[in-house]
Amino acid sequence: MEKSQPNNLHIGNQGEHIISSELSRYCVVRDVGQGKDTGIDFYCEIVNEKTMELSLHFFCQVKTSKNFNMSSIKDQEFTYWGNQPVPVFLFEVKYNDRHKMHDEREIWVHDIPYILSRRDAESLGKNIPPRHVDEKFLICGESNNKDKMKLEDFIYHHIPWSYGLWHMRRYGLVYPNPEIIQKKYDVLVGGFTYLYETKISNAIEYANKVLTLDRNRGLR
Repeated sequence: MEKSQPNNLHIGNQGEHIISSELSRYCVVRDVGQGKDTGIDFYCEIVNEKTMELSLHFFCQVKTSKNFNMSSIKDQEFTYWGNQPVPVFLFEVKYNDRHKMHDEREIWVHDIPYILSRRDAESLGKNIPPRHVDEKFLICGESNNKDKMKLEDFIYHHIPWSYGLWHMRRYGLVYPNPEIIQKKYDVLVGGFTYLYETKISNAIEYANKVLTLDRNRGLR
């Protein structure tokens, strides 16, 4: 009996190869081996464009399809992604002909950090945080601050912003990342604090408690 590979697995492998190849221009990309994929395909670490130092981490899930729809993502997958220590992004490789995928395809990013915040707002009955950039945008040769973004801008601008939002949502922490300070960007996570006031207050209270304990112990 001849050995063969399922068509959907072959297509999925092509899509993952495309995303890995694109991201490797700016990142160290670590593959999650087949059989170990529980919702994350790549662990990525950004390489500083000038110094080659390694900095922020992010996770990727890749979907390769002719007509992918986010409605196919189950709640448990959003919960799993939201519990990760660093931002998760869903990359969609959209194609028409699998034989021409490497030359004729589109790469879309579904912005999971923002999507999770929107879902939080809906579950809390609060207004959805406004933002110029859509929750799904095309990776291409231009950035329009809405539905198109250069890969370089995604890596060096959007991911640092997402880090701030991710830590606010996950841990109640409000602070700019060193990468933002070094590049003199504004603190870009304003406008979301009303969703996570309790977490933020608890984080401040806990930090002050630890500071007080250490001061009382004479640790200065």
